[in-house]
This record gives sequence, C-alpha cells and structure tokens, in this order.
Amino acid sequence: MRILLTADLHSRKSWYHWLAAQDVDLAVIAGDLLDGFRPGGLLPQMLELSGWCARFPGNLAVSSGNHDGNEPGRPFDPEGLAGLSEEKRAAVAPILQADHWMDSLKRWGVVTDGQTSLVQTSGGALVVTAIPYNHWMLGNEVAEALWQDGRRLRSTVRAPWLILHHVPPADTAVAGVNGSQDLFNKIQEYRPNYVVSGHLHDQPYRGGFADEVDGTWCFNPGHPVLTRALKSKIPNHIVLDTAARTATWHATPNVGRTKIIKQILLQ
Repeated sequence: MRILLTADLHSRKSWYHWLAAQDVDLAVIAGDLLDGFRPGGLLPQMLELSGWCARFPGNLAVSSGNHDGNEPGRPFDPEGLAGLSEEKRAAVAPILQADHWMDSLKRWGVVTDGQTSLVQTSGGALVVTAIPYNHWMLGNEVAEALWQDGRRLRSTVRAPWLILHHVPPADTAVAGVNGSQDLFNKIQEYRPNYVVSGHLHDQPYRGGFADEVDGTWCFNPGHPVLTRALKSKIPNHIVLDTAARTATWHATPNVGRTKIIKQILLQ
C-alpha cells in the first residue's frame, strides 16, 4: 500500500491539483485544508474543497485543523456569499446546514472529521480515524469513542490503523515540546500503527519528519516558509510504503535550492 501524507495545504489550488493527480492507494490531508486569513472568508474555500473532494479520483482522508472552522454553530462571513452565483449558493446549502461543515464532505471513498472507517485499496485494507482539531468540544465520551472504534475495527479486520490529528504528539521529533500531550498519551494507550499530523510547520526541518513512539510511527511533512511555499507547485509530503516499510519525505527547503528527499526504513 502506498499512502501519501500531507497537511497544511491552506487552499493553495496548485497543491490540490497536484495531489489529485498522484497515483497512490490513499491520500491524507491532516488539517488546515483552508486558510483563515484569505480575503472573502471561509465559505468560498469550503465550496471549492467540497467540489474537489467530490471529484477526487481515489481514496481520500481529511481532518480539520485550526484554520478550517469546523466548530459547531460557527458564524460565517456574509461577504463569502455575496460573490456567489445562484448555482453556487445552492451548492453551499449543505455546508451551512451541517452541524460541522466537514460532515458535508462524507461520501464513498472519503473519510472525514469524526469518522473511523475501513478503507479498501488494491494494496490491502487500512483502518483510518480522523480526529477533529476541536475534539475536546465533542465531550470526552464522544472523543474517546473514536479511539475505541478504531482499536475495535483494527482487531476485527486485522488491518493497520492510521490516525489523523492536526497537532503532532508532544516530546517527539515531529513536534518538539509544542505538540499535544493528550495525543502522546493516547498513542501509548491505543498503539495505532501510524499517526499523521501537521500544524508545526518548521519542526520537520529542525527535528524530523518521522519518529517512533512505542511502536507507533508518527509523521509531520512540515510546510516551507511563506516565500518558498508561494513558489512551490508541490506541497511537502511523505510517501508511506507499507510493503517496503519505508517513509520518504519530499520537501521544499527553507534554505538553499536543492529539494529535500529523505527516506527511512520503518523497523
């Protein structure tokens, strides 16, 4: 199975076009699909992402980040509707009516926030759990159920288990001291096979793009500085090959011109 791991796309259209063209068994975006600072607000970005997900040619898993506005009852900027045609206004209705707007992305082949699903690919099966960025707002019982469902499904189907969580686990090479202690604790308790995060853009350059915690491999593809990101048509990403047991990091450098490609063997 070949799984492409990325995060922090921040509504860059060229990055989304590139991702849809990749030949992989599963594409993963671990949060910050949108950009909260973009003029016009989030609604036009949500509409574009919804259409992109509907057209995506393969298996896709996404989770929310701090830019994605997936909180319940979030108010939306009315300016986001002002420039939309009547057709697009109708298309945006499911987004506005959903308790969490990313619920409107749910369809066959797409795993989104708050879901645990079994993804069937030509390379095998994979259990995928997408943890919302605001998971603490769901209540302890609901958030805990996501982890329990994932562990139960992995045990039933005997397939590897991948977690999406925007903030990487604390005290690891992929997060340093600024990550999530709660995620670190959950990893020790539930022992998923893989965890993919983002959020801490610079950490992979300073620490590492991969780290192992008690048998769980944690990944963070990182994000180049803004001036480099604006010029790059390809997002930072990691290709996880479960058959070869390798993880290969492809990144735009923050210094110098040589593209970064690093590979590690997952023992």
